[in-house]
Amino acid sequence: MKFSFIFLFCFVIFACNANSSNTSQIDDSVPQTSNLKITKNQSVEKNTESKSDQSAQPKNIKSKSDVDLNNKNTNSDDLILYIQNQILNAINNNTVNSLDPSKLCAEIPSDKKNNCNRYATTQIQNARAKNSTNTNNNTITSTSESEKSLPNITHFAKNKSDRFFVDFDDIVAGHPYVGARSPSPHNDAQVYFSNTDQRWINAKKPSDYPPIYAVADGYINLPEISFYNVVDHSDSDPPWWHVAYAFTLKIAKNDNNYVEFIYQMEPYMIPGIIDKPNDFYKQFVLVTNGQYVKKGDILAYMYVPSFSEMVGDKGTSSHIAFSLIKQPRTVYVPAIFSEEVVSKFADVYRNPKEGWESESFGFDWNRGRGLPNGMGWMISGEENPFGDNPVDVLIYDGIKDTELDSRAMVYPKDLGFKSANLIYSKYGWGNTIIENIKIEENWQFLFSGIGGPMKVVFRLEENGKYRESKVVELRSGQNFNLTHQHQNNFLKNSDVFSILITDPNNWGWSLAFANKEAEFIAPGSTRDISLKCPPGCPPSPNPYKLKK
Repeated sequence: MKFSFIFLFCFVIFACNANSSNTSQIDDSVPQTSNLKITKNQSVEKNTESKSDQSAQPKNIKSKSDVDLNNKNTNSDDLILYIQNQILNAINNNTVNSLDPSKLCAEIPSDKKNNCNRYATTQIQNARAKNSTNTNNNTITSTSESEKSLPNITHFAKNKSDRFFVDFDDIVAGHPYVGARSPSPHNDAQVYFSNTDQRWINAKKPSDYPPIYAVADGYINLPEISFYNVVDHSDSDPPWWHVAYAFTLKIAKNDNNYVEFIYQMEPYMIPGIIDKPNDFYKQFVLVTNGQYVKKGDILAYMYVPSFSEMVGDKGTSSHIAFSLIKQPRTVYVPAIFSEEVVSKFADVYRNPKEGWESESFGFDWNRGRGLPNGMGWMISGEENPFGDNPVDVLIYDGIKDTELDSRAMVYPKDLGFKSANLIYSKYGWGNTIIENIKIEENWQFLFSGIGGPMKVVFRLEENGKYRESKVVELRSGQNFNLTHQHQNNFLKNSDVFSILITDPNNWGWSLAFANKEAEFIAPGSTRDISLKCPPGCPPSPNPYKLKK
């Protein structure tokens, strides 16, 4: 669904489209961003509730040579102490801003690396915050001058970020920015989370949930409205709404305006109807308005609710919407990531980790189905952050990308039937006639179209005359569609027929026939848990859809 923008202090807010016994135990207060107390030229103490004899100064481990980092049996306390002392040394040497969690954890065994990166990132952030409080007022008063020194957005045409804003291990699906020239435009990209993942079901505190990272160095924009952003669906029948939380990160400038990376977290929940305070999401945000952050810093955590806490319909899916915005209202494709990052993202949006039959499936997942690698697809010149030319697929600088294959396709083997059950299949782009198909056994049929308008007609000859039956029709404005039909619905006992496909915009189509015994699970059909509402949602506190 298209964004609705609310501007406050030049900040943009997105709109997209029984309580849990585990998640309800999360503390409703705002937590500390670290469990360390660090003072310059002093040792590091662990801030725990343990006995006083456990809060003694750590062992003096000043280099990786003091710990066998490649030993999978290395004591985790030693690894923590090693990281803490590296941070302390950096504070003493005034090099804390150059610390890199990935480098600190580079030689950690692979089974411990993710936890090491998260721990190191949190401790480095805390160290920077503590260190800044010990500096003079020049550091504070120079913030606005530093913001002016942010690079032009074209910097990211060649200097891509290798830090995606979430860990790929934490997401199950996504879609890129589908632009104004696509069958059904949507001005953001999204990543999705599993509501059945045991990591989130068993989570007790914000840091147990998926971390959200700074994609580049920059400054946080976080008005108070960020923690209770109403996403309204009062124009639906029945009406409903949900609450998101959001902030932006100023990473560049363009024409004397800031270009900001937008983070909008949409769990699909109304805190008040499940006995949570209205500021429940505040504890999941670690940063403050105006704060300077480094690439890779943990900025927040994504709250992933259980199905019993969610609102909406079977098409809703907990997600984060992301994009770029040049204030006050120009939205850009978030094409700031390296080719390796884009490739990983594309693999997720084309091949969801839990399959298309996932209980967490949302219909918006379809926006990325079959699309080529890219952060943006079929974008206009206004959506291009690096120029004013339209681009079919955007990964690089908007010029090199013109050489890329931008065609979208979901191949027959990926439509939903197992390959062993396939009888006949075909795919292509544009208007097509497939003549004299002969299938001598009972069959079922899947057809996918990347976007409308598109039409599929079966034609057969009876008593010297042709009879046609319309099987599929996609209207203009529709995105990916998957249709499942059975033989008896159209052809009954006929085993020879032709297929006429109308695809005037060359969006692409794919079809597969399988025997009648083939199993097919329709996406969106596996969630058997009722959400909190609708029907029965309380009236929206900001019914802006009705005001339109």
